[in-house]
Amino acid sequence: MNLPQQLQEFLKYPALKVSDVNTVLPPDEKTFDGLGQATLSTFLAGLFKVTRSQQSAVTISSQSNPQQLLPIIFNGEEEMNTIAAYADQPISVVKIKIAEVSAGYLNLMQQQPVEETQKADYLQNLLTDQRHEILRYVPVGLKLGELLNDGSLEDNTNKMEGPVYSLMHKIENVFSKSD
Repeated sequence: MNLPQQLQEFLKYPALKVSDVNTVLPPDEKTFDGLGQATLSTFLAGLFKVTRSQQSAVTISSQSNPQQLLPIIFNGEEEMNTIAAYADQPISVVKIKIAEVSAGYLNLMQQQPVEETQKADYLQNLLTDQRHEILRYVPVGLKLGELLNDGSLEDNTNKMEGPVYSLMHKIENVFSKSD
C-alpha cells in the first residue's frame, strides 16, 4: 500500500511528485499541483505525528466527520496559512482542499477490513510503515518540520532514494514506532 498515492488517486489529484532536495519545486512545474500535494502531504504528516500516541490514535480512528478530525491533527490555522502562502492560494481555498483530503482519508480508512477494536493499532502501524512514502512527497519549500515542530519530518534524507537510503528508511521506521 502507498497511502499518499492511494489518496491522490481517490481524490483524482494529479500525480504526486517526489520532492528533490536540491530544488524547491519538482522538475515538471507545469503538471505540479502545489496546493493538492501540499495539503495531502501536510495532512498525512500531521496525522503521522499525532498518532504516535495510542490515545490520539484511538481518538482519530473513531472519527467519521472530516471537520472533527482536523482540529485533532492541526493546532489552529498556522498550517493552513503556511500552505496558502506556499501554494499562493487564499486560505478559504486551502480550507476546502484540506477538508477534501480529510474526507478522502476517512473514506479510504472505512474501506479497510479492520475490526473496530483494532483500528487504532492498524492506524499507527500503517502510518509508521508509510512514513517514508508520506515524507518523500512533502514539498521542500513547505518547511514541514518547522511547521509541525518536528525536525525529523524535515530531514532531506526522507527524499533520497537508492539502496543505502532504502535501508536507512527501514531503520527510521523501526525508531519511529508509536509510544
